[in-house]
Amino acid sequence: MKKYTNLIYQGSDNRSSLYDLFLVDDSKDQALVVFIHGYTGYKDWGCWNLMGDAIANNGYSFAKFTITHSATTVEHSTEFVDLEAFGNGGYLKELRDLQYFLDHLEKTHGFKKFILVGHSRGGGAVILGGNDERVKQIHCLAPISDIAARFPKGEKMEEWKKTGVYFHKNSRTGTELPHYFCQYEDFLAHQEELTIEIAAKKLQKPVFVYHGSDDTSVEPWEGKLVAEWTNGTYYNIEGTAHTFDTKEPWTENKMPETFAKVVQMIVTTISNQINPF
Repeated sequence: MKKYTNLIYQGSDNRSSLYDLFLVDDSKDQALVVFIHGYTGYKDWGCWNLMGDAIANNGYSFAKFTITHSATTVEHSTEFVDLEAFGNGGYLKELRDLQYFLDHLEKTHGFKKFILVGHSRGGGAVILGGNDERVKQIHCLAPISDIAARFPKGEKMEEWKKTGVYFHKNSRTGTELPHYFCQYEDFLAHQEELTIEIAAKKLQKPVFVYHGSDDTSVEPWEGKLVAEWTNGTYYNIEGTAHTFDTKEPWTENKMPETFAKVVQMIVTTISNQINPF
């Protein structure tokens, strides 16, 4: 395996962001496994590097990337330093980043087939972007099922519209992260494209959903809906929550048992598909 870290792609608003590539020899004819992180995440969060090692060590090339409006930058890849970018981000730009990144991987590295893996909001993004003909299989880790439901409601929505911004405090760093009203305007302008149920019901490819039984951030019924809409397979992971026992920072050299099990399930599913690509 050859590992390339902190490579650069151009995404939404022509912003630069980082990605990593774990290359297995003679794998260009295989589908590349591509991972997208969730809300307030980035490519090096928690156990994502260990996941890449595990998948590549099982014979499948792997790529992971940071969305362009994550508040991190090329120079500060794990710190929330660009709050203006975060405020102007949102669901549409995350989907566009995924599309730009797949195009980049094809143009720059020659991959033409992809297996998508997404966590949380990333799990929603891989469903929204999954109808790309280059995508052959989709794995969702604790996916959201409805973007519209995640915006403020009632008086909070009116306040957001009036002031143009609301803030969410990141519990790990204490950073007050801004969300500008343009995020909601982008959603309204592209509502059909950003409705997960619509995209899910159009999918004609294998979908696998993994959800912790104790998840309170994105409750299991959301993952079950995604599996139902896609005629996919749902796996209930007992005794774990939203991040499958991973956290940031992760200082150990191995994944927690629960997450290692989920990663192995993904690898086994890829391996067991009969001529899937």
